[in-house]
Amino acid sequence: MGVDVGGTHTDVQVVYGTDEARGKALTTYDDFSVGVLNAVEAAAENLGIAREDLLNSTRLLVNATTVVTNAITQLKGAKVGVLVTAGFRDEFRFAGGTRLRQVDDHMQTNVPDIVARRDIFEIEERIDALGRELVPLSEDEVLEAARVLVEERGVTGIAVCFLSSYANPAHEERAVELIEQRYPDLFVIASSKAGSLRGEYPRWMTAVLSAFVHEDARIFLRTLGRKLKDAGLAGQAVFFQGLGGGISQARAEQVPLALLGAGPAGGAAGARDLARRLGHDRVLLGDMGGTSFDTGLVFDGDIQIEKNIRIGRFRTALPLVDVVSVGAGGGSIASISERGVPQVGPRSAGSTPGPASYGFGGIEPTVTDAMVAMNLIDPKNYLSGKLTLHPELAESALSSAIAEPMGWTAEESAAAVHDLVVANSANAMREVSVSRGHDPRDFVFYAYGGTLPWFAAQIARSLDISTVVIPHNSSVFCARGLLVSDFVIRQDRTVQSMLLGQDEIDRVNAVSEELTSLCRSMMAAEGFAEDEIEITHSGDFQFAGQVHALDMTLPSDSLSQDDVPALQRRFTEVYERTYGKGTAWPIPPQMLNCTVTARGRLPHPQIKQALLDPRSPDEMVKHRREVFLPAERRRVEIPVYDEALFTHGSQIEGPALVESIDTTLLVPSGVVAERDELMNFVLTLPKES
Repeated sequence: MGVDVGGTHTDVQVVYGTDEARGKALTTYDDFSVGVLNAVEAAAENLGIAREDLLNSTRLLVNATTVVTNAITQLKGAKVGVLVTAGFRDEFRFAGGTRLRQVDDHMQTNVPDIVARRDIFEIEERIDALGRELVPLSEDEVLEAARVLVEERGVTGIAVCFLSSYANPAHEERAVELIEQRYPDLFVIASSKAGSLRGEYPRWMTAVLSAFVHEDARIFLRTLGRKLKDAGLAGQAVFFQGLGGGISQARAEQVPLALLGAGPAGGAAGARDLARRLGHDRVLLGDMGGTSFDTGLVFDGDIQIEKNIRIGRFRTALPLVDVVSVGAGGGSIASISERGVPQVGPRSAGSTPGPASYGFGGIEPTVTDAMVAMNLIDPKNYLSGKLTLHPELAESALSSAIAEPMGWTAEESAAAVHDLVVANSANAMREVSVSRGHDPRDFVFYAYGGTLPWFAAQIARSLDISTVVIPHNSSVFCARGLLVSDFVIRQDRTVQSMLLGQDEIDRVNAVSEELTSLCRSMMAAEGFAEDEIEITHSGDFQFAGQVHALDMTLPSDSLSQDDVPALQRRFTEVYERTYGKGTAWPIPPQMLNCTVTARGRLPHPQIKQALLDPRSPDEMVKHRREVFLPAERRRVEIPVYDEALFTHGSQIEGPALVESIDTTLLVPSGVVAERDELMNFVLTLPKES
């Protein structure tokens, strides 16, 4: 069972024997476990069994949550204290240089302070970049700083951030040991445990953010774990990381920041699995639910991982699935900006009060309200009829917020919202493709989430992409992606920008062996046998003097001098693909970081192939409905097809709607939609003349 706790909805995907079912419920922010159990209840109803029986039969439940993302986005977290090397208290204020790339000077604001300066204590100690002790650790200062922070300042978490701890973590580890002996229930984390790469501010910020989110994460993990057991869960509960794999509850409590971005990572994992099944080497991903549009890519069968991910204004040392997000989801609020032009997001109505059409008290128009106003959603069939929408409330909200200030009709305002979502989403896809050296026209677009099927074809058209795949169970695809993933543990280590001579190769191999041994022992602690663990190696390379590095896969065994020419050729290929032909320097690259990734294999569900059984459009049509087509700015009556009757081999041509129990697919004029053997919808766009 996969459970994705999203911004507005909680999604469940169940594989029960040879059957599959999905469930969807509103996310409950005061207690996320309520929404989870409601979604499990909906899935159980679709299977025709009791919720308790479903949970009793569940061997593995994998959960992705937004609780960590919410804490950072809203800047609402635990009260945190920091111990830092003497002389470096203001590194958090400097933040590695805070100027943004935007030209608008009004956007050049300081990085938010999530730790008060008075709660940052300087400690006498010093280790140099080679790991040598220059100044011994003052243990008395550590204990006194911890006493003041805990007993006088009331902090619930402490981050220990010492200089050059990536080269030698001894001082940080001793400080953590001293604090935990004095305050055993306190959350304490060393920056070298949060990230072991060179670069003080990103590594320190990773530790500070881990302490900042630990309370919300711990409450969520323990509450959900307890309530699932009370409700009858017989199997193991696993929690998903933004790195693209699971971890146990115990490890999630130790490294809570790892839960960041888990939902989008689940979608990427599902897309990778589907791409391998369909034989697609290059895939652009799109996930649009209630609060955002998330996009990334699968290249040569692999999910792209971004090191040193930026979380809002915070630079970190956290490796995550490379995803770009924009505020364009079903609950994203449409408004007029200070400059007098329409905009969508980044604010969201969430599930409470939700879109105006929900009737829960929301008065600001959302993307969902725009779709309702254009009659692209059946107001009586939303979430299988469990929630009746109110078109008059959607139109009223659009009129007051957009139509009246702009002198438009409600439908024109709704179409403008549609166009903004398409434009914002397409720009995000350009950022993960064009800016990384890829041409989006060479990719297939996988579009999923409860909201994206309304926009997928138009987004693809704006990027000149010819094929769109709407996966089966699109609305809960991220939850299904959780079920085709494994446990993942990753260890990184800076290897000091070494040239790949024999002495340097020996040092790299020594680091690699150490990290491999560490990963294996951590996987063994999670319960995996030796033959269930898969180890892969990679490294970051750059030319001498460069700031940024590029990641490359390394041979699984130890490196030898014979491997160097192939590595240099491969780096030149990767470099010129990213930055342009002829940009590679005529010198050997240097290796900056070494990475070892361990995967503990989990059971994956099988996907049944459907028999070829094409039906005519007339056999699948439910009715015809008058809608306002946003791309054409016209009102027209179009057929509405029943997704449950749409068999493998069936084909239609737009304009049309395909309605399922929890989403609607808009097929624009001239686009052909058919269903493949895995019950995905495949949209083929006409070539532009």
